[in-house]
Amino acid sequence: MRGRARFIVVAGLGILACGSSRLAAAADAVVPREELSQKVVVRDVVVGDDGAVSGVLANTSGHRLREVRLLIRYQWLWRDEFHPGSDSPGTAIYYVVPEEIPPGGTASFSYRPDPPLPRRSDGTFQTAVEVAGLLEFSD
Repeated sequence: MRGRARFIVVAGLGILACGSSRLAAAADAVVPREELSQKVVVRDVVVGDDGAVSGVLANTSGHRLREVRLLIRYQWLWRDEFHPGSDSPGTAIYYVVPEEIPPGGTASFSYRPDPPLPRRSDGTFQTAVEVAGLLEFSD
């Protein structure tokens, strides 16, 4: 028999800035980022030239996890930060990892932006991946 699922999202600016206040309202628990990072760890992240991101999620909780929601940020860093341009290509997306992760287990993830990130000479992308939400099952 399957246990009850709790939908958990991280508290903070990211939820409101991306217009997901309905997501936070529907959650069983809204927790600080630090608490969420104690349940699942993002590691071995590799970023390609086109913005493709891959890595591994490690479940450090004692419960099954599903629908781990990742926030992938492509922050644009201008070559000349004192004279930035007006058309920053920086962006952020939410990506849901489809695999269930058993307690103590791992799951690989891979995301490729479509269209790919633009190649430009006036700056570079700094990419970050963090956990923004998940379903936690207590069996």
